[in-house]
Amino acid sequence: MLRKLNFTERTKIPRSAVQITLRRESDGVLAFDPVLDLSSVTAPASSRVYIEAHYRTSYMRFDCGTLGDLTPPDDRRLSEIDSGSVVRFRVKVVDNATNTHRIVAAADDITVSASSSDGGTRVPLLEVNFRDLGDLPWRVELEANGPVLELNNRVEGIERLARHDAAFFALVYPAAVREILTHILLIDEYEIAEDADEWWSLWLRWARELTDAPLPAEREDRRTWIEDVAAAFCGRHRVLEKLTSVRAEETK
Repeated sequence: MLRKLNFTERTKIPRSAVQITLRRESDGVLAFDPVLDLSSVTAPASSRVYIEAHYRTSYMRFDCGTLGDLTPPDDRRLSEIDSGSVVRFRVKVVDNATNTHRIVAAADDITVSASSSDGGTRVPLLEVNFRDLGDLPWRVELEANGPVLELNNRVEGIERLARHDAAFFALVYPAAVREILTHILLIDEYEIAEDADEWWSLWLRWARELTDAPLPAEREDRRTWIEDVAAAFCGRHRVLEKLTSVRAEETK
């Protein structure tokens, strides 16, 4: 018989209470190391604690013992997660005392990547994932949890290029910023919400601070604003200067 989870009256576990670090083992499989502080959760000590890892259609659940005796399993390999480097997690505290499987507390949409060292303590604006994209060198995937920059792992040394190559940065990241903001403002037509933590609101607040200019009300003005954000992004990261310097060194 399929067990159903009851979400009634569950409380939200703060992101600061969950820290998850990813590491890649010698055979290339990702594994995770969790640090949980669930002292703020009011529930019976016998409540079960689960960490669920997922990405798109792949999913794994790990039993971490009880609220009174947290014991993450020794085997935390994400062997069934279909992902290059980005994995999403959720934490659930389930009270089984009355056999209702009631979720009393949860932390959802915790995102970490293989290069992250502080896990759930911050939310990156743009995840980077390495996947086989066929003949496509890169693309932006707009998922429910936010945008992911996918880079083709067929390209030798793509991870090094993504981190250190000035030409790669200049040709990819400004275009990705423009594409994401265009989707937010001109396709989905989202607005800035000062206290919201939805991914699009975080992006819009970041963009506004980058340009030091308010978000225009008119659609055509927003197109110009997006271009100004992309230019400001390039200026902050000295994209043109670095690219010119690299090209000069190559022609010597």
